[in-house]
Amino acid sequence: MRTSILVWSTASGVILGVFLDATLMGVALLFSAVAPGISVRLHQRWLTTLAIVVLIAIPVGLAILGYLEGELKAA
Repeated sequence: MRTSILVWSTASGVILGVFLDATLMGVALLFSAVAPGISVRLHQRWLTTLAIVVLIAIPVGLAILGYLEGELKAA
């Protein structure tokens, strides 16, 4: 029982992180359609790398929070 609680809590954290990433990407696409001049200037390598790191860190961070929540539930 304890293992399943940890797995499901961690998985729900990852799923929430993926939803948050999809929302952020949708907002970015909407912003690039509204203000195309700004989005053209943002195509720099460091900004792209930073965006990728943030988009990976969000599900990982929420997975850790989900695992910790599972620890509290299982106790």
